[in-house]
Amino acid sequence: MSHLKINMRLSWLWSCLGLISFAAQPAAAELIEHHQAHAERVALAPFEAVSTQAKDLLLPSANSPLADITLPTYQLVQRELDLAKFCQNYPYNAKCTEVTPSNEPSSQERAPIPVLVPPPASPTPTQDAVSQQKSGWAIVPEASSLGFGGSIVRQITPNFNARAGVNAFALGINIEETDFDYEGDLNLFNVSSLIDLHPTQSSGFRISGGLIFGNNNIEGTADVSEQVADGLGEVEVDGQTIDVRQLNIDGLATIDTDIEISNGVSPYLGIGGGNAVREGKAIGFWWNLGVVFAGSPEAEVTSNISAELPESLREEVEAETNRVLQDEEQDLEDALDFLKVYPVLSLGLSYQF
Repeated sequence: MSHLKINMRLSWLWSCLGLISFAAQPAAAELIEHHQAHAERVALAPFEAVSTQAKDLLLPSANSPLADITLPTYQLVQRELDLAKFCQNYPYNAKCTEVTPSNEPSSQERAPIPVLVPPPASPTPTQDAVSQQKSGWAIVPEASSLGFGGSIVRQITPNFNARAGVNAFALGINIEETDFDYEGDLNLFNVSSLIDLHPTQSSGFRISGGLIFGNNNIEGTADVSEQVADGLGEVEVDGQTIDVRQLNIDGLATIDTDIEISNGVSPYLGIGGGNAVREGKAIGFWWNLGVVFAGSPEAEVTSNISAELPESLREEVEAETNRVLQDEEQDLEDALDFLKVYPVLSLGLSYQF
C-alpha cells in the first residue's frame, strides 16, 4: 500500500514538471528568436551607421537608422576605442596629447580654426646689424706737420689697413741760422701711401709704414747790402773815389735761396692710435707720430744787384757779393741738416661710412 502511494506521488511530480517544461518551451524559443533577429539587424546595419562619437552613444532618435536597434550594455563597454580616429575628431581631448591625428579624411572632418598672428614688429638694430652696415671705408681729416689734409682708409684684413692721404700747407718763416736773415715761405705738399698694422683687433694702436711723395721747400730772400758795402769800402772809379757805404741805394745787393727739404719719394715709419675702420665704429680719435727719411736738404743761392747801381760800380759789387755768398749754400745745408729726418705729428678725427 505504501509503495503504491509513493509511486503515485512520483508520477504526479513528473507530470507537473512536464507541464512546466511544455509551457516554458515557447517563451524560451521566442527569446532566442528575438536575440537572433536583433543580431541580424545589427550585422545588416551599414558600417558608417556605427559611430564612436559621444553624441551617438546616447539613446537613438526616431530618425536614426538604428532607432530600433539597442546594443547591450556589455557590448558598449567592451567595444575597443579607435584612439587615432577619436583624436582626429576630438584633437583637444586629454587622451590625445601624445597622439598625432591621422591624415585620413573623417566622416565629420572639422574646418581649421584660423589663428590670428600679429605682424612682426620692426626689430631694433643691434650692434651686429650696425657693424654690418659699415663699409670698411673711412675718411680722416687731420692737421699734420706735413700740412692740413686728410686720408682715406680701407680695411684689408681685421689687422691690416691701407691708407692714402694728401697734405699741403704754406707758412711765412724767418731763417736766421747763418750770418744772414732770410724772410721766406715754407711750402709743403705731400702724398702718402701707407700700410697700418694693428697687432690686436680690439686695440686702436698701430704700426705704420710706407712711402711719402713730397715736394717741400723753403724759399727766402736776404738783404746783404750792408755786408757788401762794408766789404768794398771806398772804390776808385774813373779817377774818382766813391765810398760805397755812403750810397743811398735800397737793396743794393740781395740773395735768393731755394732749399729743398724733400723732393721725391721718401720712406715713412711711425706709430699711431685709432682704427678708423674697426667693426662697428663710426667716429673716433686719430693720431700719428713718425718720421720721414727725406735726406739732407739741398740749398741753392743766387744774388741780385740793384738796377739803380751805376754801371761803373756794378762789376765790383757783383764780385764782392759772390765772395760774401761763397760758403752760404753750405752753411744753410749744415744748419738745416736736422730736417733729413723730418718729424711727423698729426691729429684728426676718423669717420667710417
